[in-house]
Amino acid sequence: MSDPIRIGGFFATFDTEAVIRQLTAIRMRQVDLLDQKAAQVQRRKDAIGSVQSAMNALLAKVKALTAAQSVSGMTATVSGSGVTASALPGAQPGSFTVNVSQLATATRLQGTPISAGIDATKPMNRSNFGTVPTNGTFTIATAMGGSQTFTVGPAAAQASVALQSANIDMAVTSGTFTVGTTGGGTATITVDVTTQSLNDVVTAINSAGVGLTASIVADANGRLNRLQLVSTNGDVVLGGTGDSSNFLSAMRLLGSTPGTTRTGDAFTQHMTLNDVIADINASSIGVTASISNDSWGRPNLVTVTSTQGAISFGSGSDTSNFLAATGLLTSAAGTTRTSSGPIARLGVSAKLADAGLQGGAPAAGDHELFINGVSIAYNAATDSLLDIVARINASGAGVTARYDSLTDTIRLQNKATGNLMLTVEDDTYGGNLAAKLGLTTGTVTAGQNAVYSIDGGPAQESASNGVSYGGTSLTLTETTSSPVTVTVSHDTSAGANAIKAFVTEFNNVMKAIDAATKADGSRTNNQSGPLSGDMSLRQLKSDLRSLITSPGTGLTGGYTTLSQIGLTFGAVGSAIGTTNTLQFDEAKFAEAVRTNQAGVQELLSRLSLSATLEPGGTGSITGISGTYAGLEPGRWEITDDGAGNLTATFTPANGGPPTTATATVVANGTNSNLIPGITLQIGPTLQAGTHTITVGATAESVLQRLKRFAETQAGVGGTLDKRKATFDRVSNDISERIATLEKRIEAEMEQLRRKFAAMEQAQARAQGILSSLQQMARQLGGSNGQN
Repeated sequence: MSDPIRIGGFFATFDTEAVIRQLTAIRMRQVDLLDQKAAQVQRRKDAIGSVQSAMNALLAKVKALTAAQSVSGMTATVSGSGVTASALPGAQPGSFTVNVSQLATATRLQGTPISAGIDATKPMNRSNFGTVPTNGTFTIATAMGGSQTFTVGPAAAQASVALQSANIDMAVTSGTFTVGTTGGGTATITVDVTTQSLNDVVTAINSAGVGLTASIVADANGRLNRLQLVSTNGDVVLGGTGDSSNFLSAMRLLGSTPGTTRTGDAFTQHMTLNDVIADINASSIGVTASISNDSWGRPNLVTVTSTQGAISFGSGSDTSNFLAATGLLTSAAGTTRTSSGPIARLGVSAKLADAGLQGGAPAAGDHELFINGVSIAYNAATDSLLDIVARINASGAGVTARYDSLTDTIRLQNKATGNLMLTVEDDTYGGNLAAKLGLTTGTVTAGQNAVYSIDGGPAQESASNGVSYGGTSLTLTETTSSPVTVTVSHDTSAGANAIKAFVTEFNNVMKAIDAATKADGSRTNNQSGPLSGDMSLRQLKSDLRSLITSPGTGLTGGYTTLSQIGLTFGAVGSAIGTTNTLQFDEAKFAEAVRTNQAGVQELLSRLSLSATLEPGGTGSITGISGTYAGLEPGRWEITDDGAGNLTATFTPANGGPPTTATATVVANGTNSNLIPGITLQIGPTLQAGTHTITVGATAESVLQRLKRFAETQAGVGGTLDKRKATFDRVSNDISERIATLEKRIEAEMEQLRRKFAAMEQAQARAQGILSSLQQMARQLGGSNGQN
């Protein structure tokens, strides 16, 4: 703080902002009080919200119990096997026997084998093998001729035929390529695949005069299928910027190790089956191999015959799967061994035109095949077998389709059991896929009906294995050697669980009300609820208890109060009213369900409504008839414009949102569409006016009444919603008052700041005047001293 300033004997020493802060704090006490009041209002609203949430949870359980079959469940048990059972609500209790002599099956169609045979002249990875033989070794032995290891891999090069016809894996293109040595320069070699052979190109390289020697050398299996370049004049040079032939790539040379010798990997195609058979036949162990036809006339089996005793296949050191891929490994032992099954399989993922189907590709273009009269579209150029199978399964043909790789056939089966037809045909404009898939000449196995009997009675048939008897659903799973007993009884567990859930939520509502309205007379650490003493909530609690203990109206099933089925406000064995929570006697409930299930259901769910046309209507309606088919009590207000146009608005008694319907009527006519289940009679003259139809309950269960009450209290726009809205209005009012006070306080403090600033300016001027006067006094004093 600054030193005191003397102004005519007055010292000004106060801090103006400190004064303003203190004054603000004093004024803000009113705001603090309002904040406290707002917090109290929010606590009260939250308490109402807790009660409403608990009521809504209770309402959900009440709605479950008021469903038409909430406690009408039945259970079925089966002694024995061959039948499973489930009892529907309303099923007849008791026992009966079931005997199953035949199960229902579906009609099936198995096509003929569809894959083309093995093309032994093509590389084995392109010759329709189901399992492609892998590179490596395999072993064959005979009892007296010894054993020999054979190799599978790239074939020997066809070096003397034109390049375009040779068995080179990557097709060679015509053009030029560059080779050379670092010491002898480079040469451009010209390739014409139509006239030159590999030997011709080798000769051209050797004659280039750059110090290179080209030759075809053997791979690890001893087959001549690798091109080697050897330099006598420095490292080998491969390729040039002007090359137009892919010869060096096709020979696998570009990836070889640099140096004076460059050797490419094997450049030939996979061996053919004929190549392997030739190797076997050239062996010295006394065996002869050949290709034979399967039972469908396809070249599809490999046969090995021995003149030196029994044949053995395979060794632990084998690295190729050839013997397994050809079915020889699993063939019958002996001196002659033939593939255990056809070895060719089409490519299920390949386009049908290239899949390797028996007899060639299907007809080109867009076509259809028909299964059970349903069209399956296809195009052999764009669809695979897997596509066709998926399309059949997704169609409405009512069948399941699959390709059986073991039998090489397409199998179709009706989805529905019973003796139903299964038809397959091609289109009439050249399509032939059904024939290609062997479906037009396949074997059909007709489905059959299930045959069973009940309680030893006459045999009955069913197209499916699902049958019904006395409200019990039966599933026949296998034929039976002796009757199976099915026992149907009342299912009390589901209903009991639903009532337990209801009791829990009811008591939760009571707890929420008790917590909100709790009264605590303590002066210190008071634990009163935010709505302590609130009469409306206490009345809500009283109303809920009264609804639970009051009887239903118009009930004729034998029960009228919940206490008759085990629901009371007294603990089991104690006097009614000695506890504050709802109690459930499960044993009493189970006995009630067992002896009178329909009566228990009526006590929980019955609601019968009737409609009454109130007198005094001024419109065209003269009377009503029929049985009201709506779901809620309430009131219909009907407006008649006098021109035959009626507008009806229904307001539910539970406070739910209104609904509106319209209709057109004529004089002396009737209308049965405007009010559910009610027929309106129209008078001889149409006239404008209004009518009221009241819908009330003629019979109402205890829980239906509780449901309507809970909806009125906790539903949208209900009593509790309205109370929360009231608290919102109070809270908003407090917020506005706080905002007004804060603005007023801020304006007052700003005014003080301006006044303090004016005082400081006046003080500064006074100090200036005082300083001037003091200076003049000193000057006057000096003048007097000189005189």
